Amino acid sequence: MPLSHSLFDYYESHYASEQIAHKITLAKAEGKLLSIAALRRLDLNTGTDEDGFPFYVWDIASVARELAELRVRKLIPVSWAAFFNDLCRMAECIDKEAWTYFYKSAVEDEEWFLTMENSEADF
Repeated sequence: MPLSHSLFDYYESHYASEQIAHKITLAKAEGKLLSIAALRRLDLNTGTDEDGFPFYVWDIASVARELAELRVRKLIPVSWAAFFNDLCRMAECIDKEAWTYFYKSAVEDEEWFLTMENSEADF
C-alpha cells in the first residue's frame, strides 16, 4: 500500500475520532443541562456557596466553557448548529444571567487562548 494512502487513512480516521469526541461533548453538555434543570425543578442543588452563589451556577459555568471552546475553535459543523443553539437556549432557560455571564467569559477566554496558540505557532 502506498505511503500517501496510509497517511490519508490516518488523517481521515483522526478527523472522524475528533468529530466523535465533539459530538460526545455536546451530548454530555445536554445531559448536564437536563440534570441541572431537573434538580432545580425539584428544588435540589439550589443551596449557596460561601460567596452566596447557587451551587448549580458552577455546573452551568462548566457547560459554558465546553460549548465556548467548540464554538470559538469552529468545531461545530453546520449540521450540528441547531442542536448547539438548542443547548444554549436550554442553559438560558435555566438561569439567563449565569449563562450569559459564564458563556461570554468563556468565549473571551477561549479566543485569548486561541490567539496565544496562534502567536506561539508563528515562532
